Amino acid sequence: MKFNSILLLATVLAPTLCHADCQQNAAIANQFINGYIKYNNAVYQQKTKETVLEWLQKNKTVTPHFTQSYQLLVAQAEQEDPELGLDFDPILDAQDYPEQGVKIVNCEAQSGFVTLAGKDKEWKNFKVIVNVLDKRVDGAGVINIPKDKQASR
Repeated sequence: MKFNSILLLATVLAPTLCHADCQQNAAIANQFINGYIKYNNAVYQQKTKETVLEWLQKNKTVTPHFTQSYQLLVAQAEQEDPELGLDFDPILDAQDYPEQGVKIVNCEAQSGFVTLAGKDKEWKNFKVIVNVLDKRVDGAGVINIPKDKQASR
């Protein structure tokens, strides 16, 4: 009888716990991308000279793996084309972005993938995928996001 009660309790609570993890992952992803957009806006308005790499290195919500992957991707692009480098932002997987930020659209509890979309009506079709691993961002845009999981463009 005691085992049945524990099993019943676990069955009832498990979806709630997964849902809570998903909500937490979504909040982390949303905070990261909105912070990155705020940083990009500051760069555009010449309010900061901080590089993306410097911003990532001091950002405590990203994994070292994410920062290293970003650094490697940029270095490879600059080696292939020293004048242009990347012609898009790999974190947002876009050339332009919703300046007003993004909102949560979907969260996959098992995988940690979170889909965010532009807040504004004009940007509702803009989507970016973020992967949260152990409460830290380990992937976003094209960085550490498998091709089949990336937002369609």
